[in-house]
Amino acid sequence: MSPHRRVRRAVLVAALLVPSLGACAAPRPDAPPAPVVVRAPVAVPKTTAPPPDVRVDLTGLVTIDPTHVVPGLPGLDGLTQLASDDPALGRWRTAVVVRDTAAYAAPGGGSATPVGVLPARTFQARTVVPVVDERPGWLRVMVAARGALPSRDATRTNERTAWIRVGDTQPAGTSWRITVSTGARTMTVDDGATVTTYPVLATGSPSRPTPPRPQFVVGTFWTDPGSTTPRVVLLSSQSETMDDYDRATGTSATAFHTTTLASRGEVSNGCIRVSDDVLDVLWRAVSAGTLVLVTA
Repeated sequence: MSPHRRVRRAVLVAALLVPSLGACAAPRPDAPPAPVVVRAPVAVPKTTAPPPDVRVDLTGLVTIDPTHVVPGLPGLDGLTQLASDDPALGRWRTAVVVRDTAAYAAPGGGSATPVGVLPARTFQARTVVPVVDERPGWLRVMVAARGALPSRDATRTNERTAWIRVGDTQPAGTSWRITVSTGARTMTVDDGATVTTYPVLATGSPSRPTPPRPQFVVGTFWTDPGSTTPRVVLLSSQSETMDDYDRATGTSATAFHTTTLASRGEVSNGCIRVSDDVLDVLWRAVSAGTLVLVTA
């Protein structure tokens, strides 16, 4: 091969190698990414954070139960039991108090002084209360305590409520609702599956009427063999004309109960007397926190 041809061939090989070597060279830095531009506002739902679960010193607070009068408890204000948002728990909302909790006249706590303490147990049964209102972190519940003695202010005796922290409760519910007609002397039981009306033996007398207020089943069932009230299903209301007919407890509590007395009609201290077979419908079957409505 002539010298001239060898030079031309070398130049051609070099030209072919340059692109290959360039491909193995260090890559150039990437250009910065193009900015992301949102052309429309993004709607993000916001919820209010619940208040912190503040521990309150419960020492010295009055216990909210049937044996105590708690003056600071607000009234029901026309509210009623909320419908349940979890059908598995029942049709109506209740709350189980899982620990003794401070109760307030309004939601928020903060520097407010509690009006009392709602205990986790009432007469050895767990405390279960109807829910009638709510705020973030708070529940307004019906309670089984008097706001005043009848001799002081009968309008504040029953229909008492309190605000408690959600964190001290467990959600629950009931499918039951009971309506008592004092005029017809009947008890209508709606257990969520069937509605049945039963006869009532006796209701409150004209001077000691059955409280015509929304009330609820406390969840306490007791037996007192040999007495005039052998079996008792306690209610949250108390007489609005008598401070105490039970001197041992200082209460005038009302209840569904059986009786050994022969008298019928408007003759009781406010309780609803029923036969044994009727009380069997409720006995350890009706859910605590079930609302009881009393009509004329």
